[in-house]
Amino acid sequence: RSTLFPYTTLFRSLAEDMEYTLVGSAEADPDEGKISNESPVGAAILGKKVGSTVDVHAPTGVLKFKIVKIKNKR
Repeated sequence: RSTLFPYTTLFRSLAEDMEYTLVGSAEADPDEGKISNESPVGAAILGKKVGSTVDVHAPTGVLKFKIVKIKNKR
């Protein structure tokens, strides 16, 4: 399951692979690969398992992501 750190979640959109660590909102820094569990993407993938597909509602429409890997950073 995708949980807050120390786990990194690799998820795939139609455009590219993205690897992020889920963190609390105070530690979030997308440029450093850290997204908040309260962000639309973070909230959508939190608690999901590898192979899960999630929909994220964005101003440009619905974005689909698939969780392809969850790894322990320890």
